[in-house]
Amino acid sequence: MKITNESPSKSKANKEPKKEKILKGAKKIFCQYPYSTASMRMIANEAGVDHPLIIYYFSTKAVLFETVMKNLIEQYNHAMPGWFLGIKEMALIDGMSTYLDRALGFHFKHPEIFRITLLNMTQSVKKGGTLPGYQLIQEIFNMWASGLSRSHHFKIKPEQTISFLRCMSLLMVNLIGAREYHAEIQGMDPKSDEYLRWVKKQIMFIAFPVLNSFKLEE
Repeated sequence: MKITNESPSKSKANKEPKKEKILKGAKKIFCQYPYSTASMRMIANEAGVDHPLIIYYFSTKAVLFETVMKNLIEQYNHAMPGWFLGIKEMALIDGMSTYLDRALGFHFKHPEIFRITLLNMTQSVKKGGTLPGYQLIQEIFNMWASGLSRSHHFKIKPEQTISFLRCMSLLMVNLIGAREYHAEIQGMDPKSDEYLRWVKKQIMFIAFPVLNSFKLEE
């Protein structure tokens, strides 16, 4: 009988497919460093694999970054329709509150998209785009616009939709993507329910009066 001192979690990690370990390590590194400074060696160390193995699965850092972003957006795309369920039949403030409970709950568990977006915003505005998968980040804002136009019970002009979503997205990206910074200022734990409620309160304070000013459908 073979005796092993490995813990169950370590044994499970060792059995995890190498490609999945690389993607998990890459996601963590890209959440901590801008694309321009994150290196393949950092990712290899985080994933616990040899550097050449990453090249075997992902030919370049750009390909790896795009793959991570595609996986995150697929997760986002799968979750988002549920945030709008039943919203159309609710009063405006109740609908807004319910939507935020669902959306913020998701993002507090999965802050990676906002964190990566925030870290790379200064890169994506350069001429020609220096960030691989730049359009993938834009898809996040497009999904918000699509969800808002399909699911809410008020008429919003196209220019109003763009302006509102741009402000909302910047607010959410900042408060969640940099939650450690904002929570520290408030004297809160960034992963606590207290901070989650505080974020919701800030967004409601800005968003509700704006939405309430739009012309409601009869």
